[in-house]
Amino acid sequence: MPRAIGANCRLLMTPEAAYGTAPVGDWLRMPFLSCDLGAEQPLLDADVIGVGSSRDPAAPFLDTVTVQGQAVVPVDLVNIGHWLRLLLGPPTTTGTSPNFIHSFGSGAAALPSNSIEIGYPDVPNYDLCTGVRADTLEIDFSPTGPATATFGLMGQGSTRGASSSGGTPTSAAYTAFNKAQGAISRNGAALAQVTGARLTYANGMEMVRTIRADRKVEGVDPGIARATGQITARFADTTLLTQAQNNAPAEFAFSYAIDANRSLTFTVHEVYLALAKTPVEGPGGVEASFEFRAAFNATATRMMTAVLKNQQAGTEYA
Repeated sequence: MPRAIGANCRLLMTPEAAYGTAPVGDWLRMPFLSCDLGAEQPLLDADVIGVGSSRDPAAPFLDTVTVQGQAVVPVDLVNIGHWLRLLLGPPTTTGTSPNFIHSFGSGAAALPSNSIEIGYPDVPNYDLCTGVRADTLEIDFSPTGPATATFGLMGQGSTRGASSSGGTPTSAAYTAFNKAQGAISRNGAALAQVTGARLTYANGMEMVRTIRADRKVEGVDPGIARATGQITARFADTTLLTQAQNNAPAEFAFSYAIDANRSLTFTVHEVYLALAKTPVEGPGGVEASFEFRAAFNATATRMMTAVLKNQQAGTEYA
């Protein structure tokens, strides 16, 4: 009897025209490293007295269904755009074939939803999650290693079956970024001496729980968006320290680039740094870690912009 193994699992995804309704057709097969998106329905104790002849409890009951989890995915040239669309909304696309520029902006009034299916063909069993929205993104920058991104997801419902809902899945050409292709700039100039950085974006999603016969949540609504993170740098100058002391904003850009026409850049337009210590922890180099928070920038008319340059036409992420 076969057992499910991760190497054979599949993650399929497609945009929804109607919230919570899985579309019919051929879905996208997405590369991923791990995913724990799925439904949970906890059992609650029934502390009822007098149903038996002893102190033993009455039968427990099932509570509301909660669909949430995380997907860890590679930062690649094409597929990452589908995740950014889910997080930030459809982009504005410019350029001509084969060089297109897709610009995703933070703070959209309404966000799309996707259906996502996690398939276990060895069993076989397919977990279809509908009404899925992206709540968070976390992406780390360091000198070496593969570039990955973690998306926090929330959905409305989940059903399991013995067959896939994804039709004949399609796959995009896979070209991955790596951390050695990363760069960080401040006010348009390369920021030197950085040993690591983390960027976190959150949509402030809230699960709307209502009284329903199917025990699903009514939906997932966005709240206040926030961009936060950390920059760790060798203490070689006082650029970041002075910015933190003055509580002055600056624009930071976090990017991966293969060449001029293939790149991904997150620009956080108005960043404030928290004051950080410069601890001496032995004879080695001195580092400082600056926590940061971003705010709406009137000139950019948003807090953050993600720009993806690739060969895909604008209809790819519409």
